Amino acid sequence: MKPVRTKYPRGVKTIENVFIPMPGGHRLAARMWLPEDAEADKVPAIFEYMPYRKRDQSRARDEAIHRYIAGHGYACLRIDTRGSGDSDGLLRGEWEQGELDDGIAAIEWMTKQPWCSGTVGMIGKSWSGFSALAIAGLAPPALKAIVPVCAGDDRYHQSLHWTGGAFLCEQLWWTDTMVQFNARPPDPAIVGERWREIWKARLADNHPWLIDWLKHQRRDDFWKHASLCERFDKVSCAVFAVGGWADYISRAIPRLMANLKGPRFGLIGPWGHHYPHDGVPEPAVGFLQDCVRFFDRYTKDILNGWDAGPSYRAYLQSFSKPSPKYAAQPGRWIAIEGWPSEKVQPLRFHLNRGRLDKRPKPEQALPHSSPLATGLAATEWLSMAIEGEQPRDQREDDGRSLVFDSEPLKRSLDILGRANIEIDLAVDRPVAQLCARLCEVAPDGTSVRVAFQVLNLTHRNSHESPERLIRGQRIRVRLGLPDVGWTFAKGNRIRLALSTSYWPIVWPAPEPVTMTVFTGASTVSLPVLRGPVRTPRFGPNERGPEIEVDVVHPKQIERRIIRDAMTGEITVETEGIGGFLGPGRQWLIRPIETFIGHELTKRFTITEGDPASGKGEYKQTYELSRGDWRIRLETRTLFRGTETDWVLTQELVAYDDHEEVFRKTWSNTTPRDLM
Repeated sequence: MKPVRTKYPRGVKTIENVFIPMPGGHRLAARMWLPEDAEADKVPAIFEYMPYRKRDQSRARDEAIHRYIAGHGYACLRIDTRGSGDSDGLLRGEWEQGELDDGIAAIEWMTKQPWCSGTVGMIGKSWSGFSALAIAGLAPPALKAIVPVCAGDDRYHQSLHWTGGAFLCEQLWWTDTMVQFNARPPDPAIVGERWREIWKARLADNHPWLIDWLKHQRRDDFWKHASLCERFDKVSCAVFAVGGWADYISRAIPRLMANLKGPRFGLIGPWGHHYPHDGVPEPAVGFLQDCVRFFDRYTKDILNGWDAGPSYRAYLQSFSKPSPKYAAQPGRWIAIEGWPSEKVQPLRFHLNRGRLDKRPKPEQALPHSSPLATGLAATEWLSMAIEGEQPRDQREDDGRSLVFDSEPLKRSLDILGRANIEIDLAVDRPVAQLCARLCEVAPDGTSVRVAFQVLNLTHRNSHESPERLIRGQRIRVRLGLPDVGWTFAKGNRIRLALSTSYWPIVWPAPEPVTMTVFTGASTVSLPVLRGPVRTPRFGPNERGPEIEVDVVHPKQIERRIIRDAMTGEITVETEGIGGFLGPGRQWLIRPIETFIGHELTKRFTITEGDPASGKGEYKQTYELSRGDWRIRLETRTLFRGTETDWVLTQELVAYDDHEEVFRKTWSNTTPRDLM
């Protein structure tokens, strides 16, 4: 059960739409929850800022969050960025300067309203979490506190584009999805007869953002823009950073804790890309109560003890057998004061042949070339609480990798932080990848993935200035795995698995690679948590009243791996008849009597031994209707990597009441830049 709270200290009224004027003459559209007596007793403003359509697509989620916070004495606004939802303008990229300028102008507008006390906070997950961090880096004076959830401080490393300098296949879904979002019209009930004119302008201006991303395969100014890590010192507001271990974007939280100078607090649970009160896998927690206490402290200056306790709360996960459906993650909560912590000390293992030992043995050269299909047990990069998305038993991928195992542990071992690997190796190609997976292995052989990271070895020294590899040259590679909290069980083994590919999480190197690892000198250091720690307490996972949504056609998720024994071709296919962007194939939002429908199919194909055979394909259909207003959008993305180029074809088709009104196909070829 999800505890729903209906009574609050302040009565709340909802304003379906407010247009916020911008200095450039355009307007941003916002949905608003306002305490009924706010003009007599002014309140801080809390806003969420993103392009995911406050009127319909994010409505159910928004209602449960913002009504709750508003009921505790805040004016809450859910604002559509320019060019999205019911806002004016065009959306042409992620966190462009115009979007950030609009956000600052919206803050200034809020402070001048008769209901506002003059202080402002931000909250948001994913895009809106990145927005909160980026705007905090610009330090508008009225912004006093932010709650970024599942958001990163570095757009190059901690979004859906690149990981370790390798092409992250998730960005094919992202480019297809944003072409879909940018093609959606505003609601006629909000903007009136102008809706079709605005829609036509959005369709004409639309383009695949992947074309832009491929122009910037290195970490250049394109990615540094709006990345908070470039301006940690500019942040003057309090930060409560939140996320889950199953969401790789959330691994930025320890970096924020370590690098921000003002009040900062961290919360990491076992969850995927979700708010903690909706946390999957369980345990979910009373996140909204925490938000209210945090905002009370830093936007109202209420001395409520928020900043008196440990500032970093984390969930130490523990072993459980992998399953395509799992509701809960075993483990326990801990709380420590600040990060980094003196309670965490490195424990070093040496890589010997097949083993992790406390002492090195004489050096051996171990050549290895992974099958291209290594990675089939990884499943998904982004955890969205969809069936079958979590990593499966790793034995399949372990068998395709170079593995090193510890002795069975004589006692349980807690780790919190980043495992660091130093490996002496050589490769036989100018471009190569290294994937490292940290696993826990039970006596029956079950292997559970704890953390992983891929490194494009041409980026081993710099993501800004990669260097071609010299065939056969021995190099020292340092690779940090993302932070994790984990308890290795007594009697289980620690495993480090190394491979030269990780498909279809990342696109493979252009040629098959043989990597030689030199044991003895190679090491892995684990961040071991020692000494007593506190156990935090959370309230129940309360939320505000949820709007009525009727599932008209239920969702259905199918996942298939197809192997052609004659050709060596392997296909990984996911079909989502609903369930990716909503609760079903079609659902009705009852308060606005609007139907939404969504279907998605994705397919990755590769032939063993031939990296140039790799292909990725996405197809999505989106429907929006109310009465005689019926919109249908179809997108298709086809992508492949030759030995020298990235090749993209993307198509958008739009229908107005079953009549095709727009069709466009984009084709683009971009040279691979040491990838």
